[in-house]
Amino acid sequence: MSSIDKPKIAVTGPDNAGTTAWLFSAFNIWLSGGKAYRVTPKQFDGNTDYDGFIIGGGSDIHPDNYQKQNLPKVKRPLSLKLKEWLAYPLEFLHRFSKGGYDKPRDDMEITFIDHALQQDKPILAICRGYQLLNARLGGKMYTSTLPLLRREMRIRSFFPRKKVIYTQDDSLISKIAGDDPLKVNALHSQAVAQPGKDMQVTGKEQSGINQVTESAKSDRILGVQWHPEYLFYMQAHRNIFNWLVCEASKSTTERPAK
Repeated sequence: MSSIDKPKIAVTGPDNAGTTAWLFSAFNIWLSGGKAYRVTPKQFDGNTDYDGFIIGGGSDIHPDNYQKQNLPKVKRPLSLKLKEWLAYPLEFLHRFSKGGYDKPRDDMEITFIDHALQQDKPILAICRGYQLLNARLGGKMYTSTLPLLRREMRIRSFFPRKKVIYTQDDSLISKIAGDDPLKVNALHSQAVAQPGKDMQVTGKEQSGINQVTESAKSDRILGVQWHPEYLFYMQAHRNIFNWLVCEASKSTTERPAK
């Protein structure tokens, strides 16, 4: 397949970071037979002419762009925090991250989400992107996973340290990744609380945190809380990118002739 015929996949990200996620995403798309295009707010000129979209991970969504689901505050003992920091150093280092919001990125990604939904183009929404997609469809979000975990450690690792259990038979994610529980990584502090319009939760972790939402009406919309781009050495996660590129290839036949 020539580069002209390869499905064009837009991969969103921030202006000043996100290079690692971009490289891994582009690698997975290349393995699957697609061509990746990095799109950041400063680069974005309004062009939505892509065959598929990855709405990527990163900073927290601006509060203007989601509805919050309230949770009671939980006081976590210092012994649990120390154990957590020793087991998962990224959780400790996260305490010193700058944080903040990226509203221009939110706006850009909302444009892509709206376009993909209107034109029936495939979307793979990852971590932050998964939360934004769900919020755009009217769903609610937890701004912290700690109250949900209670006395459990919050895992933060690039490696597969969690297990996702499917909650529905014959779901899109099970068709893509297989029927066995899915081992996943974790780099998030927030989570989807209630699915948006026409979305359904089809995967959870043991603590009850939602890990997968997908459309109840289409096989072209998938959101995952973890980062499959970093798990390219596991076939189940490569299959997620295979699905995206396969669906996007159906859009290439609809491109106007040049």
